[in-house]
Amino acid sequence: MKSVLILSKWNAGGVAGAVERLRARDLRPVLVTELPDSRHRSICDDHVVVDWDTEDLAALVARLDERGIVPTAIINMVEVLIPWQTGLAVHYDLPGASAARDVLASKTSVRERMRALGVSTVAFSSDPAQVDFYPAIAKPARESSGSWLVRRVNGPEELQAYQRHLAEIGCADTELIIEEFLEGTEFTADGPVVGGRFHPVLAVERPEHDDIRHHNAGLQVYPPQSDHVINGVQALRAKIDALCADLGIEQGWLHIEARADEAGRTELIEINPRPAGGMYDAVIREVSGIDPVEAFVAITLGEFAFSPEAERPAPAPDRAFIGMYDVEAEELGTVRTGITADEMRALPGVLDAEVTDGYEITTLDKENFFIRFAFTAESLSALRARMTSLLAEIDGYRVG
Repeated sequence: MKSVLILSKWNAGGVAGAVERLRARDLRPVLVTELPDSRHRSICDDHVVVDWDTEDLAALVARLDERGIVPTAIINMVEVLIPWQTGLAVHYDLPGASAARDVLASKTSVRERMRALGVSTVAFSSDPAQVDFYPAIAKPARESSGSWLVRRVNGPEELQAYQRHLAEIGCADTELIIEEFLEGTEFTADGPVVGGRFHPVLAVERPEHDDIRHHNAGLQVYPPQSDHVINGVQALRAKIDALCADLGIEQGWLHIEARADEAGRTELIEINPRPAGGMYDAVIREVSGIDPVEAFVAITLGEFAFSPEAERPAPAPDRAFIGMYDVEAEELGTVRTGITADEMRALPGVLDAEVTDGYEITTLDKENFFIRFAFTAESLSALRARMTSLLAEIDGYRVG
C-alpha cells in the first residue's frame, strides 16, 4: 500500500480529515509530528516523531528509511512546515517543491511581491528598529497557526515589550514582520485556484473580530452584510489573481484573511495555501457543494477538477444565513466542556460542531478554541438570536 505523509505541528494540520480521504483511496496515512503523544497517532498507520525546531531533514529521512517508508505524496496544511514539505518533495522527487510555495511560506515575501505588483500599500518592516508606523501588528513571519504570538503594538515601547516577551519565552530569534494596523472590517475568502485564477466559493464577514489580541471573536457571518466587505471580496480576488500570475500558481486551494474599509481600501492580511480549519469545512460544503479537504487532497495527488461555471446549490430559506462561533479559553489549565459534539449538533439550527473536552491551555500566546460551531437561520436577526441561545447551552464549561 502506498504511503502518504501528513505533516502536523501542535496537533494542527487537518490530520483527521486528510486520513479519511486517504483511506477512501486505499492509501496509507503516515503522521509526521513533533508530538510523541499526538491525539491523531491512533488513526494513522504509522507515526514518525521529529523535533521541527531542533532537528533537520536528514534526521527525518533517516527515520522514514528505518521504517521502510517511501512516500508517494506529502500533505501539509501548516505554513511553518512548508520548508520541510519542500525538502521532502525534492528528496523523494515528488510534487510540492516550487518557488511559489517558498514565497507563500513567508509573510514578508508576500508583502514584497504584492507591493512590487502595485496591489498593496501596507507599510511593513522585518526590522523592529525601522518601524515608524503605529499602531502596528507584530507577528512571526513564517507561522500562522492559531494567531501564534500575534500582537498589536501602539508605539515603540509596546514593540520593545513584545520583543522582551519573545526573549522570555525562548523565541528571541523568531523571524518577525511588523505591519501597519489596518482599519476596517475583517473578512475571509476561501476557494480553489484554477488556471491561475482564484475562485472564492465562500466569503465570511468578521464584524466582531478582536482587534487587540487579533483572535477570531464573536459572530462570523455568511453571506457578508456590509457593502464595503462585499466590494472588498471582488477587489481582493483581483489582487490574488495578480499574485498567482506573478508566482505562476496554476492550481491550489487558498484560505485568505483580508480587511476592507468604508473608504474602499482592501488589503490582504494573510494568504494560506490550504483549507481553513474549524467550521469552514462544513460551511463551504453547505454553500458550494465542494468538500475543501477532499479538494486539497485531490490537488496534492494530482486529481482535482473544478468548473467555475458549475451550478451551486441554492440555500433553503431557513438556512439562508450561516454563522460561525469559536469559544476560547482565557486562562491556563484543562477545559471540561460539559457538552459533546454530538449533543451540540443535535441542537436546533446547528450545522456542525467541534468540541475538545480536556483541551490543554499551556499558553495564552495563541488562540485556544475548545468549542467551535456553525449554525443557520433565515435572517441576520434570527442568526444572532440563535447564537445567544446556543451560547447559553454551553455556558457550563470550566477551566481547572
